[in-house]
Amino acid sequence: MWWVLGGAVYAGLLLAGGCERGGPSVVLYVSTDEAVARPILEAFERVHGIRVLMVGDTEASKTTGLIERLRSERDAPLADVFWSSEAIGTVALANEGLLAPHVSVSTRDWPPQWRDAKYRWHAFSPRPRVLVFDPQRVREQDVPQTWDGLTDPRWRGEIVMADPRFGTTGGHLAAMRRWYDTRGSDGWQRWLAGMAGNHVRMLPGGNAAVVDAVRRGEALLGATDADDVRAANRAGASLAMVLPRHGEALGEGPMLMPNTVAIVQGAPHPRAAALLADWLCSPEVARMLASSVSGNVPLFPGVAAEFPELAVDDPLELNLSEIEAVWASAVESAVFAMRETSSGAK
Repeated sequence: MWWVLGGAVYAGLLLAGGCERGGPSVVLYVSTDEAVARPILEAFERVHGIRVLMVGDTEASKTTGLIERLRSERDAPLADVFWSSEAIGTVALANEGLLAPHVSVSTRDWPPQWRDAKYRWHAFSPRPRVLVFDPQRVREQDVPQTWDGLTDPRWRGEIVMADPRFGTTGGHLAAMRRWYDTRGSDGWQRWLAGMAGNHVRMLPGGNAAVVDAVRRGEALLGATDADDVRAANRAGASLAMVLPRHGEALGEGPMLMPNTVAIVQGAPHPRAAALLADWLCSPEVARMLASSVSGNVPLFPGVAAEFPELAVDDPLELNLSEIEAVWASAVESAVFAMRETSSGAK
């Protein structure tokens, strides 16, 4: 709550002009956890002498709350930069004309898979989508090694996932929908039917709530992000995770959900915004995110070599723009298929 309210106060001060009197500043809307984001932004402040005024969101609604806020401020932007812990909402904002192109020495050679064709957003430092489990209750060899494995009746009533209308779960479902579509089969509908038949429960509260449910013994398996599992273990849990594949062919391995950074169209402080966007795309930040509790996967080969334990073999090949195009229908069909089994706790 303080993360959200503090950001709102900072934005109000900026609107009133108070922060400009204290030197240069930049307003950042950020859905990444404060404990992860703050050291990175403090390092930026030390290097560039520009204060970062952070506006965050709650775990349950991120990043949807910030996206809606950016839409509501379209005609009078307060934010300069948007740092999202997921990618699909950022792609949607770009398609709506809310993000400005940005090309610099840091970003002009960014791999096409990890940037917008018009340079309106850049993806960086992803983390894997995983299945979390308690090794005291489930043997690792029994955990599904593919996402299709969740439809096995042995897991009926024992799977939880976050509400896909918020956060990274919806993006993952859209990626699965797109993957099934490229195979020219009815696999997506069959997978949804299998998940509904297994009474998969969708939880409010985001991916952290999924991890908590597994920790409390309310489910055996949870679909979540790797960083949420690491955070729980750092807080005293003893959970484990696997990185399921989507298929057996090359390029059908685990999904990596990237962070994204973008400059807001009409940003009040464009020069500071450009510096902050470049900073977030830098090897320094990739190293900080990899070494943080979040354990993000570095995209720079040199940095990745420093963190071999974070390497993900043969990740799922992504086209984030194509995934965004099917996001709404994928989320709607998933909510429809599993709505009856998500209304109550086990």
